[in-house]
Amino acid sequence: MSTILALPILLVVMMLQSVIISRLPLLSGSADLVLLVIVAWSLQERVKNAWFWGLVGGVLVSFISAMPFFTPLIGYLLVVFLARLLRSRIWQIPILAMLTVTVVGTFLMHILDIVMLFINGQPVPFQESLNYVTMPSVLLNLILALPVYALMADLAKLVYPAEVEV
Repeated sequence: MSTILALPILLVVMMLQSVIISRLPLLSGSADLVLLVIVAWSLQERVKNAWFWGLVGGVLVSFISAMPFFTPLIGYLLVVFLARLLRSRIWQIPILAMLTVTVVGTFLMHILDIVMLFINGQPVPFQESLNYVTMPSVLLNLILALPVYALMADLAKLVYPAEVEV
């Protein structure tokens, strides 16, 4: 069921990101709503197909992004890996894991973008991009992280209802 929901939910989230969220920048940074949804979904306890959500999100963002096709895909899959690792082995506090993966994931996505721009011959000043794009993006992502986590937790409870003991 959640595999079927991945495409329409991520399409709507991607549209919200490209139409509304990207029009509300802080300095030159903006929130990454697709990243937040993928992280929040990956941190849910009963979710089995987080990798599929990361794959779908990466492919969808690759279609609308000016970056090389595989850059968002690799970034989102690395974020799913980090979220699943934190959920299963390190912390039992999902909100703290959400905030941690949000910060690390945002930095990871931006570093991948900077490296790919450098490889493609479009060098970006690292200090400026960190100050004017990455740090404001981290702040915006942190502001939206908790509401997105709450929505995805509710969706996970609908898709994966708790098992009732008889």
